[in-house]
Order: sequence, then structure tokens, then C-alpha cells
Amino acid sequence: MDRDLGKVLSLAVFVSDHGFGHGTRICAVIREIKKRTSCTFEIFSGLPEWFFKQNLGSDLSFNYHEIKSDVGLIQRGPFKHSIKATIRSLDEFLEFDSTEIIDAQDIISKMNCNAVLADISPLGIHLAKKLSIPSILVENFTWDWIYQPYSERHPEIRSIISFLSEIYESVDLLIQATPFCNKKKHGISIPPISRSLKIKPHLVRSKLNIPKESHMFLMTTGGITQELQIDSDCVEKMNCIFLQSSDQKEIKRIGNIIYLPTKSPHHYPDLVNASDVVVGKVGYGTLAECWATGTPLLGCYREDFRESSTLKAYAEKNLISEEITINAFEHMTWVEQAINISNRSDKGTHQLKINGRSTAADLIVEFIN
Repeated sequence: MDRDLGKVLSLAVFVSDHGFGHGTRICAVIREIKKRTSCTFEIFSGLPEWFFKQNLGSDLSFNYHEIKSDVGLIQRGPFKHSIKATIRSLDEFLEFDSTEIIDAQDIISKMNCNAVLADISPLGIHLAKKLSIPSILVENFTWDWIYQPYSERHPEIRSIISFLSEIYESVDLLIQATPFCNKKKHGISIPPISRSLKIKPHLVRSKLNIPKESHMFLMTTGGITQELQIDSDCVEKMNCIFLQSSDQKEIKRIGNIIYLPTKSPHHYPDLVNASDVVVGKVGYGTLAECWATGTPLLGCYREDFRESSTLKAYAEKNLISEEITINAFEHMTWVEQAINISNRSDKGTHQLKINGRSTAADLIVEFIN
């Protein structure tokens, strides 16, 4: 298609709220799209509005519509989920007949959206098909693929898998972000997608009052806060500073432990870049930002979540990475291991890497123009 430089495009963006990784990934792509063309964004998600304001920045305007755009897996904490609860929720959600879904369809039509961009919400793709507009999917897995191992013990999920497979197969442009789990013939493979950095590591440490010579360890539970059992040995290691996500409304420091609110004033990729090691639950966002910044990763993986083996294999081959158990993470018995792995850092190599956010934006802009 010929590009009309005077044309203002409009994208309806549907984002899964299963953790923060889908949201951070799509925000990185949206910012790159905005650099390339005049575009308005209608964002539909269960993630809070502040999340998009924080990750898209004050210089990028958008309209936010709170909606249940996905089910994913019903979580019972950072490392546990309930398949039975998930199936119950999917049975209701996939009827696609709620008032908020009907309202979303009306908004997309009223705003004359040129296309729907989804990560990895099946709802957005479904509405695009209903409205006869193109659909774009950015993914490293889809839910039909994730649910397949559960079908033997829960045969009632098989019809759900088939229904979702039809939706995902109907997309007009499929972008598969490395490390992706299930290569599709019509999928376009791109490098990992992560957010850009804002400030230098020494400025991050300065704002947090962390001395240059101290080990800075960033602990992650993938957007779901959890109290860790702080070992007394950790508190005594005053040359180590531990950053932990929490339900606090403000940053709180007790000794050498800094508790960060979920709605933190610090740009998370900058925290990753300033850290000596990132420790904890490995999801796509954490993996991609460690890869992009060259930050060592001490990760634990959910054995009952199908994506984990793909993330683990990629980390072992492409990152400075070691695995720890969930129990070791929760009881913080990994400190000496983190100190050792920090000495193998390859900081600075991010300047040599092609980031998938640029590749994805190029593909999307070319497709919708």
C-alpha cells in the first residue's frame, strides 16, 4: 500500500493483563510506531491506566478503556494458578457478549480504527473480524498453545482450545517476538522486544542512595507482589542492597532492603540496567530486559507453565543466567550465588543489539499504510 504522509492512522490496541509483560512489550512497540507515523491509540485492557501513562510517557497521548480483554490463567500468587477457575472464567468470557465488549466494538467503529493490534488478547482479534478491519498479533505464545497440556486432565478445555486456535489463526499480520514458543509458517520472527532506557545507571543508584561499590539486586515476582522471607544473613550483608516490589504506596527503605511500590516512580528498565543481578520469576518482560541490558539473571521458572522451558533455554544460551528454585528465591538463600554471577556481567553490549520493538513498528506501519 502507498503511504499517505498526511494521513493520521488510528489503532485499537488490546492488551492482556496476565502480568505486566504483555503490557510493557506493546508499550515499547507503540512508542516506536509513534516515531514513524501520525497515529492515535485506543487502548483496551484490564491493566490500570497509570501503567500505560507511565510506560508510554507524557509525550504520547492515548484513550484508555478499561475492559477485561483476556483471561489467561487465573493466578493464586506469582507461581500458582487454578485451571478450574480459568476454565470457568473462559466459559463466560468467550461468549463475547458483555456490555463492555459491545461498547468496545462501538468505540472501534466510531473512531474509524484502521486496524486492531493485540498482545495476546483474543477479544481484539475477534472484534476486528466482526468489523472487517485488519488484525495484528504480537506474541511469543498464544493461549490455545498454553492450555494444551491441561486438556488430558481437563477435557472440557478442548473446545476452548479449538475456539481460540481459530481466532489466532485468523490474524492478518502475525509478529512472533523471540523467544517465541511455537513457530508459525505465516509468522514473522523478530528479535526480543524490550523498553528503551531513560537514564544512566549511576543516576538510578544516586536517586536510591545506593553506593557504587554495593551489589544491587533487583527481585521480581512478575507484577504480582509477594512478601519474601528475609533471611537475617541478607540484612547483615550491608554491601548488598535488595530491591523488592511491594504493596507500599511509596518507596520504603529498611536497612539494606528497599521496598518499591508497584506504581514506582523509577522506570523499570533503568532499574534492571542499574542492577548487578535480577533475581526471581522469569517472564518474557524480565528476560527481554535482562537480554537488552546485559544484566545477569538468577531466575526461577514455573514447571507447570508451558512457556517456561522456552524462556529457560533462551536464557541459558543468550544471557548470563543461572537457575534457582522457587523455594530458594522465596527464602532468599541465593545471595552468594548472585554475588558470584554478577562478576560475569556483560554490561554495555546492549548497544550492539537490534531490538524487536523497532522491527515490529516497521512491520506494523508498513502493513497499515
